[in-house]
Amino acid sequence: MLIFASLSFKVATMRAILTADIVNSSLLTTEFDCLINDLKQFFGEEKTDFFNGDSFRVLIIRPENALMKCIKSRLLAIKYAENRAIDIRASINIGHLQSDDIDLRSSMDELLVASGRSFAKLQGTSRRLYINSGDKEKDFTYEIIAEYADSLMAKITAKQAKIIYQLLSGKSQVETAAALQLSTATVSKQVKAGRYEELRSMLNKFELLTNQLQNGN
Repeated sequence: MLIFASLSFKVATMRAILTADIVNSSLLTTEFDCLINDLKQFFGEEKTDFFNGDSFRVLIIRPENALMKCIKSRLLAIKYAENRAIDIRASINIGHLQSDDIDLRSSMDELLVASGRSFAKLQGTSRRLYINSGDKEKDFTYEIIAEYADSLMAKITAKQAKIIYQLLSGKSQVETAAALQLSTATVSKQVKAGRYEELRSMLNKFELLTNQLQNGN
């Protein structure tokens, strides 16, 4: 009689790691704690680690949603901007993770190490976003998407950030107007000025590209 031993193998799963910090956090006073609470609530379903006061790292289970998560976190920060340059600087790294049960701050998993290196590339530059997957062909497109995202986000006002956040959360313009106590005409005007349709198109392209990456296309 032959006896077969069942072997269990750990299969690396594709994930995204978001490494970020709050730009000009020192300009925020009581609003700083409000922003941190906003971010913790927003990333509530994801594994997160907040450290050094204004820095954080997030494990994003569905990589195709990584840019949406990043953009919405930036909108949460920009809504506190008013006349201050408040934003979030972030790197998104997409790749295989050996286990979701990791320490986001100290793990030496290859994807987390790559995330730290990517984030370091933003230091000392005016850039706010870097995206990398290790796939040379797709990273060329990711770079274009990152630069385009930065150009769109750089011009969004605090008022537009509040409106666009609602729209990206699935609300209609009418629902957004009611939630923010604005007229529908004001919402419509700010949506156009904030180039929402371009932002939405860019997010769709990122999602498509990332799904191709996951499917090996």
